[in-house]
Amino acid sequence: MNRLKKQLIASKFLSIVNHLPKDESKIVFYSTPDISDNSLALFRCIASQNYGYDLVWLLNDDNPSGLEKLTKEYDARAVSLFSAKGLKELIRARFVITSDVLPVTPHSGQKVIQLWHGLPGKKTGYEHPLKVKDLYLYMDRWTSYFITTSELVVGAFVRQFMINPRKFKLLGQPRNDGLFENLKKSRDLLSNILGLDIESFDGIILYAPTYRYTSYLKDYRASVNVVRTLLSKKFTNFLRKENLLLVIKPHKLVGKAIADSIVNSKNMILLGDQPLQERLLTINDIMGAFDMLITDYSSIFEDYILTERPIVFYLPDRKELERKSGFLLPYNFFAPGEKSETINELIQSLKAYLEDPTRDVEWRKTVKSFLYEVGADPHSSERVYRRLIRGE
Repeated sequence: MNRLKKQLIASKFLSIVNHLPKDESKIVFYSTPDISDNSLALFRCIASQNYGYDLVWLLNDDNPSGLEKLTKEYDARAVSLFSAKGLKELIRARFVITSDVLPVTPHSGQKVIQLWHGLPGKKTGYEHPLKVKDLYLYMDRWTSYFITTSELVVGAFVRQFMINPRKFKLLGQPRNDGLFENLKKSRDLLSNILGLDIESFDGIILYAPTYRYTSYLKDYRASVNVVRTLLSKKFTNFLRKENLLLVIKPHKLVGKAIADSIVNSKNMILLGDQPLQERLLTINDIMGAFDMLITDYSSIFEDYILTERPIVFYLPDRKELERKSGFLLPYNFFAPGEKSETINELIQSLKAYLEDPTRDVEWRKTVKSFLYEVGADPHSSERVYRRLIRGE
C-alpha cells in the first residue's frame, strides 16, 4: 500500500474516533525526512526547557538518523506513524506539530500546527501549472494553524493550498532560530561535520539545488545533470585558483550519483542529510558558516537571505523549470542576485560577489523585508510555543 492510501485511510480512521478525549500534556511531532526541519527546531526548544510535556515523534522509517541521540538526550519517545501505537499517540495528542502534509483532521480540542518546510518558491498545489493537487486538496481540513513570516507569504500560501487566511499566524520559522544562535560557532560546527579545517580556504560556498520534477514526479536524471555541470574542469579550476570550498547539499539520490566524481576533489565536498540528522541539526544551524549561496528556485535562499550575504541563482534549465513548475513569486525581483544559466556566467557572477560582497545588498534587504515581517531573530520557536501551545 502506498503512502497516499495509508494517509487517507489514517485520516478516515482518525475522524471516526473524534470523540476520544485529548491528553493536554501530549505533543506529537512529524517531519519529512524524520526528525528534521521546523518540527525539529520547535521540538528542541520545548524539550530543552523541560516544560513537562509528553513529547512523541511520529516516524516514517523505523530507525532514522538521529533517533538514538533523540531518545538519549531528550525525554522523548518515537513510534511508527502507521502503527497502532502511532495512531493512538496521534489520536490522544492535544497538539500536533508538523512540517509536511500529515493526514490529521483536527478533532475537538486538538490543534494541528503546520510549520511547513520553507517559504513559497516553486508553484505547487492549486498553483501547479499541470493542475496536480494531490494531498493539498485536504490542507485546509488538516490545519488548525499555519505558521509563516509575512502577509505577502500568507497570500502566496493561500493561492497554493486554499487554506482559510484566518488560520495563518505570523510567528516566524523555528528552523531559523539556529541560524542566529549559531552564527559565531557555525564555522566550527561545519568543520566538525565535514571533518576538515574550512579556515584553510579563502571562501566557503554552499550549493543547494532543488530536486527537479517532470509533471509531479521527481526527475532524477534532470536533477543529476544540473549538478554535474558544476563538476566541469573549468569550474573546478576556478575553485582551485580562488581557493574556494564548494559544499554541495543536494537531494540524497543526487549525492549518491555524483559522490565518486568528487571523492578526490580538494575544493568540493558533499554534505548529506545523515551527518546533520545524527547531530539533531538542520542546514540552517550551520548557514552562518557560508560566505555565499548558489541555488536555483529552492526556498533555502529565503532562509539564507537573513544573513544578507550574496546569493547566485544558477538555472541552466530555466525554461524547463518555468514550464514544468514555475515560480510562485515574480522571479526576476524575488530572486535578489545574479542569475546565471551557463558555467561561464556562474563564474563571472561569483567573481563579482567575491570582489564586492556588498553588491546587491540593498536588493537583498528589500526582499528580506517583504518575506520577514516576523522571524528575523532567534525567537520563532518561543513565539510558536507561547502563542499556540501555552495560549499566551
